[in-house]
Amino acid sequence: MSEDLHRITPLHLTTSRSSRASLSRMRSNQSELTRIITGIRDDLQLDEAEREQYRERGDPEYILASQLDLVRTHTRPRSTVDLESGKNNKEQGTEVIESISEDEEIDDGPPLDKGIAWLMAFCGMLASFSTWGASAGFGVFLNFYLSDNTFPGTSEYDYALVGGTVMCLANMLSPFGALLYKMLGFKLVCLIGVFLQTAAYILASFATKFWQLYLTQGVVVGVSFVLIFIPMTLVLPTWFLERKATSMGIVVSGAGLGGLVFCLSINQVIEQTGDQRWALRMVGFVTLFASLIVVIILKPRNQKRTPLKEGLSPEFIKRNFKLVFDVSVFKNKGICLLAFWFAIALTGYTLMLFSLSSFATSIGLTHQQGSVLTSVMNAAQTVGRPCMGLIADKVGRSNFTGILCLVNAILLYAFWINATSYGALIAFSVLIGLVIGVGSSMAQPLLADVLEDNLEKLPAGWSGVNFVVAPFCLVAEVIALALVTGGYRPYLHTQIFAGTCFIACFILLLFIREFLVQRLLSRRLEASESRLNEIKGVAGYLKSEQTSESLEGEDRGDDDDNEEEEVLVDRMDRYNRLLQGTATGFFLRVVYPIRI
Repeated sequence: MSEDLHRITPLHLTTSRSSRASLSRMRSNQSELTRIITGIRDDLQLDEAEREQYRERGDPEYILASQLDLVRTHTRPRSTVDLESGKNNKEQGTEVIESISEDEEIDDGPPLDKGIAWLMAFCGMLASFSTWGASAGFGVFLNFYLSDNTFPGTSEYDYALVGGTVMCLANMLSPFGALLYKMLGFKLVCLIGVFLQTAAYILASFATKFWQLYLTQGVVVGVSFVLIFIPMTLVLPTWFLERKATSMGIVVSGAGLGGLVFCLSINQVIEQTGDQRWALRMVGFVTLFASLIVVIILKPRNQKRTPLKEGLSPEFIKRNFKLVFDVSVFKNKGICLLAFWFAIALTGYTLMLFSLSSFATSIGLTHQQGSVLTSVMNAAQTVGRPCMGLIADKVGRSNFTGILCLVNAILLYAFWINATSYGALIAFSVLIGLVIGVGSSMAQPLLADVLEDNLEKLPAGWSGVNFVVAPFCLVAEVIALALVTGGYRPYLHTQIFAGTCFIACFILLLFIREFLVQRLLSRRLEASESRLNEIKGVAGYLKSEQTSESLEGEDRGDDDDNEEEEVLVDRMDRYNRLLQGTATGFFLRVVYPIRI
């Protein structure tokens, strides 16, 4: 894997000679406001110096794939690892167990970022299309099940659990999908997933009892998602270096495109046939075709396949298991906050995804109009999801995510509750579709930020977050239906609850931001103190025999050192005030305007 996936560069705290002069200590006759503005400008310059390192953490799929790729067969252990070069680095202070190949890999594969790589990105989009895109169509099935009483004696909550089970298992089992990929290879795991997915949809169309529907359209479909989508996310990173964000943008757009296609086609088939059976078969055949293309074409770039016998060896499984499952990651307060943020964000997302079509029917619109609304929302996600990552890298991921959570809450409270016509709901579907996927789009990048100092724990951190999220996904739509009342505006409580989810997400994001800001400022304070000690240590050193020219040069150097010393003293004073463990210090860290 490329070094760029794991670069951990030192903190850039020195500035140019001109910028140091502009950031010199404020004179006593200048206002406190001037000091604050100058300090903020100083930190923004430091943000720019660290831009490349920050941007690379915005590609967590590639970091995750690279960390999983560290464990190979025929290995030797190393105690400490530099994520960039793989060399011993005791100064980093992290105890990591890495296993590397005895035979050094030679990069003689196809070119990165061009040609066949884009074909692989298209395959990734098809994998997203046939899994999460197909799942988005469940809202249309749910609307039909609730209105048609397809399985007599089945409650509305039972139907809601079908879609919830898919999302629950897709999250909970994703770490096991990664393990199976390492053990069996991409082709075999993905082929098993395609078989299970196709069989699940076809068998669901013949279900005569609800438990059969739950087992097929719920449990088996959820398992198949893990076997198709997760291996794809670990293979695609081997094909890209400079165009990582673009490639993942193509992949996530497949979910929105799938939602658009499946919502419209499912409703059309149900209207023509009068029940859900041929609609389920249609989904099965379409996903079979799309997923088979993925199995046939997609493959890792220039990667030696692990022999099946060695992939199934206890030692190999144990090493990978330890990499993916590590409960010690929850000692990190940021991961705990992020896990609950993601869980609540997905709850709000699920409410919207599966309730919009039923809500439309409740206000007098047709089933077709309801499916169109869901399709429009998914089409907007095709544009919104890729754009989120690009914008977040520029303004700060926690900054932008907090804004999006607030925008979601406003749209749900102010727009959805008051939208009672088809035209208004079309406009709402477009706007909410652009921002409703904030949880799925930003969870991994935020996790990489939280684990900035321990990126080797990203696989374990992502597994832990998914385990926390899974139960919320299971019951999200059950809660939504439980809040539906009879009579006028039956979905009002559901709408309020959805908005409240994103208000809670916004509040949690403030705590996450404070955690990230505190850690960043602490690091900058430590680096400033270290640099100041270096300057003071050199200042007293005088050479014996100096010419006038060298003395003049030393004077200029002393002036530069004095200016830098003043800047460092100002920084340390500012950081000490911001890092105070008081309520005021907490509030200042929450609102401090830096890219974070």
